[in-house]
Order: sequence, then structure tokens, then C-alpha cells
Amino acid sequence: MSGIPGRRTDLQCASNPAPSGRVIAATLLLFSLMLQCFDLRAELLFRSAEQKNGQQHWSALKKYANPSDTVYPRTLEDGTPVPADEVQVFLQGYITLEDVYAAKVMENLIKKGRQKIAGNFVSLASNGGEVDAGMELGRLLRKLGLSTVIPGGEQCMSSCVFAFMGGYRRTVAGRIGIHRPYFSSTREVPDRRIYYRQLQKKLQEFIDELDFPPSLYEAVMVVPPESLSILTPTDLKKFYLEGMSPSIQDEVDAASARALGISVLEYLQRKAGGSLSATNNPGRQQQDQTEPGARAAGSVTGQKNAETEGLGTSRGAAGSSRASY
Repeated sequence: MSGIPGRRTDLQCASNPAPSGRVIAATLLLFSLMLQCFDLRAELLFRSAEQKNGQQHWSALKKYANPSDTVYPRTLEDGTPVPADEVQVFLQGYITLEDVYAAKVMENLIKKGRQKIAGNFVSLASNGGEVDAGMELGRLLRKLGLSTVIPGGEQCMSSCVFAFMGGYRRTVAGRIGIHRPYFSSTREVPDRRIYYRQLQKKLQEFIDELDFPPSLYEAVMVVPPESLSILTPTDLKKFYLEGMSPSIQDEVDAASARALGISVLEYLQRKAGGSLSATNNPGRQQQDQTEPGARAAGSVTGQKNAETEGLGTSRGAAGSSRASY
């Protein structure tokens, strides 16, 4: 990939800020935390659905970080409210806190009814970036109830995985790679070990917060930062990186059972027996929509066309009940 003209250079991997006291040095060390060192900064991009000659097409790529790309009129000439713009969303490249700010612009547009995400999923293709930025993106995606997809032929490495983990439903058609984080600065900082232990705690809390197993944290930490472990399909299932986390799956199962007017136990029995068709099973419909979503998500590179079949969510309150085993 070639670099982006005009991109910022103050977030380089080899940044060495001048010392200005113990506290400031420690803060700079934490801010320089990242997983991989790549020159291309990520951007949160989108393209809009357009009608041409009665057929739907996708616009050229736009940037959430570019104010002129996110200006929408509130009403048409006749005073009719402007409908939400249907968009496809992509995150590609080296992840920084600037992408978190761009994601908050996206969040604001969704909440104001200016945009709706086609298929309710975001496509990711990144070799990594800043740890804090990846985790904040993950939290925001989970808050918005968006699913995440790694399209075929693409990869999500290092801190990109933290953003991907935020997906309500997660689909991997490409590759995922993990390794433990590190501080990029070579500057000697007092209590560096303490700061790293704080990082470990922060990562553990993030994994638990988003309902992933402790074994995922262990798998991340066992891989040296100079190495990369590509996860197998079995790993993806074991770490809940493919599909849904247990608490969300339980919520979906309960909603599906309610829609059919049956108990959760009966629903699970039918599900296990394969007697639920896609037409009367909301959970199955969701799964069927996910797979074409992964194939169709495409890549920002090459301006690939993407279908709008998506990863629609089927939510429902679990309610209070006894746990069964």
C-alpha cells in the first residue's frame, strides 16, 4: 500500500518525545503504546448508495474525518425530511485515536438519522495500530450494535482485533493475527514495568467487558511482540471471535423463542435438531445474512462492489429467569 498524501507524521512508531518530568514522560509512554508499526494511517471511510437509471450504485469513497463529506441537508426543497443515507463503512490501515474521533462522527450521524449502515456491519482491513484506539473503537461499535466483518483476502492484525471484537456479530472470511502489545518508545522511563502491568490489566478488563474468555488474553500475551500468531477456524470459535459471544447468543435465542411462542428449551432442542427453517427462525435468518455479508463486504482497495445483504441483529431482553445447565 502507498502512503496517504498529507497524513500526519507525529504518530510514527519511532517517536521520541523530549523528557519533561516523570509524569509527562509516563503519559507520553502510554500514548505511544501500539501493537504494530506501519506507515499507513487508517481511515474510517464510507460510500453512499445512489440511484442511477433505476439501479443502485455506490458513490466514491468519502471520509468521516472530512467535514465536507458529512454535511447533509435536513429537508428537501418541498420541506420533506431527507431520508437517512444508506452507507457502507470501512476501516483500513494503521489505527490511531483520530479514527476514534471519526467513529464518533459516524455515531452522531446515525443517532441524528442522517446515516444508516448497510447490512449493519463494518468491514475491517488493518495491520494494527494503537492499543487504546483499537479498544475504544471496539467499545463504540458494540455500543452502536454494529457487526464486524473481515472480508476474504483481507486481514485484521494486532490492535485491529480489538476493534473487530466490538462487533455484535463477528464474521471472519480473511485472517486474524495476534501478539502481545509493547511500548514503542525506547526512552528510559521510571516504573516502566508498572506501566506495562497496568496495560495488562486494562487489556484483561477490555476482554472481560466485551464478553470474551480469559483464554483469549492468555493467547495474546503468550505471543512475543516480534511474532504473529494467525488464528485457525478452531481458535476463532474457541475465543468467540467468530459468531456471537455467549451472552449475546443467549439474548438472540430468547428473542427467537419468543417470536415462535415457545420456551427457550424447546427452541434450543429444535435448533439442535435442525427443525428450524430460516423463515420462522430469527436467529437462523441472522446467521444466513452474515455469510453473504462477509463475502460481499469487499475492500476499499480497488473500489470493489459490495452487496447490501447484512448482518442484521435480532435483539431481545433476556428477562429474569433461573439459569439451566
